[in-house]
Amino acid sequence: MDIASASAAVQAAVNGSQSSTASAALAGNFDTFLKLLTTQLQHQDPTNPMSSDQFTQQLVQMSGVEQSIQTNRNLETLLTAYSIQNSNLSVSLLGKEITGSGTGALLADGEATWNFAVAEDAPDTTLQVINADGATVYTEKMDAAAGDHQFSWDGKDSQGNEVSEGTYFLKIVANDSTGQPVAVDTRTTGIVTAIDLSTTDPLLTVNGAQIRYSQVVSVKTPETGS
Repeated sequence: MDIASASAAVQAAVNGSQSSTASAALAGNFDTFLKLLTTQLQHQDPTNPMSSDQFTQQLVQMSGVEQSIQTNRNLETLLTAYSIQNSNLSVSLLGKEITGSGTGALLADGEATWNFAVAEDAPDTTLQVINADGATVYTEKMDAAAGDHQFSWDGKDSQGNEVSEGTYFLKIVANDSTGQPVAVDTRTTGIVTAIDLSTTDPLLTVNGAQIRYSQVVSVKTPETGS
């Protein structure tokens, strides 16, 4: 999907949004209200004219509803602009090397690397490398201190056998000294090979896995071989 298609799709969604429907309904109700009011004024008893309080209150209520609908429409317009901006910016990342929150890494030339951050000391930490079929191929225990870490895997399973190259995922379970879970942020680095623009937060394909555009923390031009 290109930018023009994404923009058209988002604009179509806004055109068919709840605020547009509500606005049309309000216009119909207001037209009916004016017709009823005109009819009442034409047939009222001159010696006992109708009070203006009721229809004045109805006009105020309709004005309030109209303002609410306009506010919603403005918000939808802002969301549309935000979505298009994200689409434009994410497309510019195609072919770039990015780092973002994600668990997928590419095993190539006997190495796959992940970076992760532990919120606090986690002496009972288990790292599991999982293949594309969801099977655990390698497990390692470590005493992870609070802060940033890098884990490099040599592409061998727990029995020392080499596995095939491709995308693998890292699952980390960290616990403190009392057995309580510790928050872990896993990050992956790789080349953006595809972009899905079907959502307001585009999905970037990196190392054969998808991460959200909002999860990207750094971007650089990949190094080329000499």
